[in-house]
Amino acid sequence: MSRQRNKNRLTNDLDSSEEEKDFSDFYSDEAPKEKRKPSDPEDILSRRNTWVIGIFILIAILWRFDWSPMKAAYGIGSSISNLFQSSDQVTTSQSTVINYTQLEYFDTIKDLNFDGTPTLDNTSILYQNRVPVEYLQALDDLDYLSDLTPNQALALHSSGVDIEFIEVMEELDYLDEVSYSGIIGMSSSGVSMDYLRTLDDVDYLDEVNYSGIIGMYSTGVSESYLRTLEDIDYLDEISYSGIIGMYSNGVTEEFLRELEDRDMLEDLSYSQIIRLYNQN
Repeated sequence: MSRQRNKNRLTNDLDSSEEEKDFSDFYSDEAPKEKRKPSDPEDILSRRNTWVIGIFILIAILWRFDWSPMKAAYGIGSSISNLFQSSDQVTTSQSTVINYTQLEYFDTIKDLNFDGTPTLDNTSILYQNRVPVEYLQALDDLDYLSDLTPNQALALHSSGVDIEFIEVMEELDYLDEVSYSGIIGMSSSGVSMDYLRTLDDVDYLDEVNYSGIIGMYSTGVSESYLRTLEDIDYLDEISYSGIIGMYSNGVTEEFLRELEDRDMLEDLSYSQIIRLYNQN
């Protein structure tokens, strides 16, 4: 009986000790790590697909480079290097062209005879507004650039004034008589080069300013009308506003010639001529 009690006590002590060990092991830092759970089927499939794709890519690369691992490694490295090198070369090349063009433009402009030495800002404005060097050189050849600042030259070009239009005024010795704004005004109003030549032929170009020329041309005063006034010696007696007045009121060339034939013309002002014509 005593032996049985001791046996039970020993068994209980062992069981208690085992339970305490399990309990302490569960909370101990030295407790065995939790066993990994088997991977899910989706994870297994994903890893397998990754391997298959990787193997396929590797085979394709080796096939491309004749199944030589060394060639493949060299080829890939060269391709990447060339990609970056090509990009750098394009950027550098474009930058070089732009900078060279600007410098060449600046270098040419500084040798032209502007009215005052152009500043870097002036030259940059001409360049940015695409004023051709040839346009400025043509103005310089006409000895007109020396009368212009860079901004005035820009205004001529931006307003669409042709070099030929300025050449005609130089040919007629009128370029020194008109400002750049007058040239822009006549060109923008459509004053033709033939009209300017007619005014010069009848010796009236020096008698009228650019606003008078624009006024007569815009009103429609014909070249024939001007030649008639010259023929009857009345052009020197009348202002451009008088010419516009008679033409606008319908005074004909025939009526003017009749007044000349009657020796009445030189005693009449343009306003009196208009009244006489309207009384008929």
